[in-house]
Amino acid sequence: MRVAAIQGQNFASPSPHEPLPKLPEDRPIDLVHLARATDGDEALEAELLAMFDHQGEKLVERVKLADLPRRARGDIAHRLRGSALAIGAFAVAEAALAVETAFEREGGEPRAEIAALDATVARARAAIAELAG
Repeated sequence: MRVAAIQGQNFASPSPHEPLPKLPEDRPIDLVHLARATDGDEALEAELLAMFDHQGEKLVERVKLADLPRRARGDIAHRLRGSALAIGAFAVAEAALAVETAFEREGGEPRAEIAALDATVARARAAIAELAG
């Protein structure tokens, strides 16, 4: 995997007070962000992507478990958001925040938000598989 080759591109780390960068759907992971976050360490990039791939799948499945308390499911979405931000999967981070916020409100099951999170995680995982390929 040669993610570090992208280093010459303009990069700005997302601030917690600014909106996250928007990437095209066919680029669900900001590889420039990942390269900067790992200081160009390709082994670390591969390790973080593999961890997200495994963790993302498990966490999104746990968010879907309606028998878990809402707060626990919101906490799971929060963890997924942090993992997504670490690798530059900004669409996943936004979708996880939407799920987390939905669980903080009273109301029914946030099906649309969970479906959006599931789809963004699937796109990120597909991109990781392609990079590892």
